[in-house]
Amino acid sequence: MSLASPMFTLRDYDKRDFELLFKLDRLCFDPGIAYSRPELASFIEQRRAYTVVAEWTEPSAEALAEIDALDAPPSESALSASQPLVKTFLPKGQTRPPRRPIAGFVTFHFQRQGYGHIITIDVHPDARRHRLGTLLINAACEKLRKMTAFMVVLEVAVNNHGALAFYDRHGFKRIKVLERYYNRDVDAIFMTKRL
Repeated sequence: MSLASPMFTLRDYDKRDFELLFKLDRLCFDPGIAYSRPELASFIEQRRAYTVVAEWTEPSAEALAEIDALDAPPSESALSASQPLVKTFLPKGQTRPPRRPIAGFVTFHFQRQGYGHIITIDVHPDARRHRLGTLLINAACEKLRKMTAFMVVLEVAVNNHGALAFYDRHGFKRIKVLERYYNRDVDAIFMTKRL
């Protein structure tokens, strides 16, 4: 399994990534489909949950600006009385490793029954059409194979034609429609793939 391409490097999730992943999920999906902060945190932190993060190898100026904005101290209006400002201090002489902007991620679970469940694949709009989705789905399937999963499953909104075509190309089969799966007004298609 290749963990890099000329444009992207794949790595395991780090807790420092969460805020960027949350913002990326909001950018990639409509409000009724994008996960809330607690939902996304729950999916990422569950037992047998795995998240693979894709970083830009050579980030764009826009992506660097997003990182700088995230790392900037919050304004007073952004702070609430119940959320104290916590600043992390590094030991003297130690510098924080540079963070590359995140281009995408995949979160998936390994179920006790022996199959994998892809929760989400998010690809930044600027990273689309560069095979990043393929890198992420391949990384998830490879990791699941190594854990002896025999199949992978996922759900896709019926109106997300680009995602449906993507999964069709990657060997997923459309099994059934899940009525009102997203926000009680958008149906999903349940898809599976043998590993």
